[in-house]
Amino acid sequence: MARKTKEDSQKTRDAILDGAERVFLAKGIASTTMADIADAAGVSRGAVYGHYANKIEVCLAMTERAMQHDHFDSLPRLDSPMAALAQAAGYYLLLWSRPGQLQRVGEILYFKCERNEENRPILRRRNLMDSLSMRYSRRLLKQAIACGELPADLDVPLCNRYLYAVFDGIYSMLKFSYDEGQAEQALADSERMIAATLAGLPAAPQLRRR
Repeated sequence: MARKTKEDSQKTRDAILDGAERVFLAKGIASTTMADIADAAGVSRGAVYGHYANKIEVCLAMTERAMQHDHFDSLPRLDSPMAALAQAAGYYLLLWSRPGQLQRVGEILYFKCERNEENRPILRRRNLMDSLSMRYSRRLLKQAIACGELPADLDVPLCNRYLYAVFDGIYSMLKFSYDEGQAEQALADSERMIAATLAGLPAAPQLRRR
C-alpha cells in the first residue's frame, strides 16, 4: 500500500474542515457528530479521527484556517486614531460580509455555537477574538483623546463597550435584516451607520465620565 504524502494528508484535512463548515452551519455544533463531519467530507470516520480527536478540535482547526484570511495587520497605518478606528470597523465589515471561509466560520462561532460545557474551548477562542478587538479599539480611543479628536473626559471603558455593542449589532443586521439581492444596500447602510456612530462620539454627553 502506498504511503500517504503530506499533500494527501493536507487534502484530507481540508476536506474534513470544508465538510465541518457545511454541517456546523446546517445543524449547529451541539447537534453535529464526527460521523456527520465524515459524511459531509466524503471520508471515513477513521480518517476524521486520524486527524482530530473530536469535533471541538475540528472546529478550532477550522477557525484557525479561516483566520489566515485576516490580513488586517497589512493595512496602512493612519495618523488619525479615529480614522484608524473607522478603517478597522470597515475592514471587518467587508470581511465578515463577503462570502467565504471567514463569513461561514464567523456565522458558526457567533450563531451556531451553543453555550454549553462541551463548547467551552470554542467559546474561549471566540472570547479571545473579541478581547483583542476591544483592546485595539480602547487603545485607539485613548490615542484619540491624547490628540484632541475626542474629549478629555470621555468614559473610555463605557465608550468601548458601546462601540462593541453597536458594531456587533451592525454585523448581525447584515445577516438577518436584508432580503436576498440586497447585499450592496446592506453594506452601504452599514458603512453609514458606522460613520454616524463614530461621528457622534465627541458630542454624546452620556459617554462622558461622571
